[in-house]
Amino acid sequence: MGINQLTVSIEQPTRWPTDHSEKANRALNRRFTMYAPRRRHLFLAAAAGLAATLLAPAAAQAAYHGSETDYAVYSLGPEGEPFGNYECITFTGVIACLKETGDRIYVKDTKADGYAAVAEWDYPMSGQRSGSCVNKLNAGDWGVCNKDFSNDDGYLYVRAARYNSGNFVDSGVWEKMWL
Repeated sequence: MGINQLTVSIEQPTRWPTDHSEKANRALNRRFTMYAPRRRHLFLAAAAGLAATLLAPAAAQAAYHGSETDYAVYSLGPEGEPFGNYECITFTGVIACLKETGDRIYVKDTKADGYAAVAEWDYPMSGQRSGSCVNKLNAGDWGVCNKDFSNDDGYLYVRAARYNSGNFVDSGVWEKMWL
């Protein structure tokens, strides 16, 4: 038997089951078996994601003063700097200082009360620029935020404040400090 003489017969499987009832044909209908569960799962996943977003805890959206929030990095404080003039203000558990050259804001948490020490500032020379320098370091540690205030002949309004997980607790009064 040569290669040209070989005949192969392949039977095609029947597409329809022998039972032509509605129940038997449903399994072959792709609309029911393939797409409906996918749509349902997609809808359920989207609903779960929306619910998780809306029910997220408010603490994740901390709102400090102003539009600029900086988290202070460890520093030796104004005493550790070799030169410069500083203006400082105090409030219960907080010392906030501004170094006139270099545009650095220092903040120290002086009380182990569980609150974050924050130096809030407003910079009227730039329109309405404002923000917070947040010290979440240990009590007794100085933190520094290095800012860029372009007007060297300008001034800032600064106050010392305390926050609990991003929520305002209390503060001192606003003090005018020169850059």
